[in-house]
Amino acid sequence: MDEFDEELEQELHEFSQEIGQKIIEISEKIHPVRVAIAGLVMLLILGAIAASWYWVIPRDDVEIEVKYLQRNGHIVLTEIVNDGSREITNVQFKVEFVDKNNEVIDFFEVNLDSIPSHSSVSGDEMELVIQGYTVWEEYSIEVSIKWTNFKGVENVEKFIHYVSDAQTAVFTDECEEVNWFL
Repeated sequence: MDEFDEELEQELHEFSQEIGQKIIEISEKIHPVRVAIAGLVMLLILGAIAASWYWVIPRDDVEIEVKYLQRNGHIVLTEIVNDGSREITNVQFKVEFVDKNNEVIDFFEVNLDSIPSHSSVSGDEMELVIQGYTVWEEYSIEVSIKWTNFKGVENVEKFIHYVSDAQTAVFTDECEEVNWFL
């Protein structure tokens, strides 16, 4: 039994020596600059894949950001974000500030011909400033949007956000799921 163990140990030692020698030979053939270049090429390939997802593959991705502030009244700021890779058209956007009795206190409506891909729209015409109403009551902000994607499909979404004792609130509404057009 001892002889067998010694032979096995000797074979393992020789095998490990052979593997060590092969590793030395390979490391002499592969220069560190080659490894760095291969890593850089791999990074470029991964970047190209990510860019094609974000910029090239047709997709529809619309979000609405609503910011509510209580100051000397109520302030509602909104922004439409087209994070998709294609423009959206025929955009109809409406925001209503509603009291607890479902009476519309104030509203605005914006119609846009189009919103280019990877861009957003906001501004004075998409803001509400409501004064003369108590900040102690419960109110809701009702947001509705209608748009046509690049395939001609009409989309409609509606969101309701309740604000009462919140002095500041931020809402991000995802319009449907991201629609891939492959």
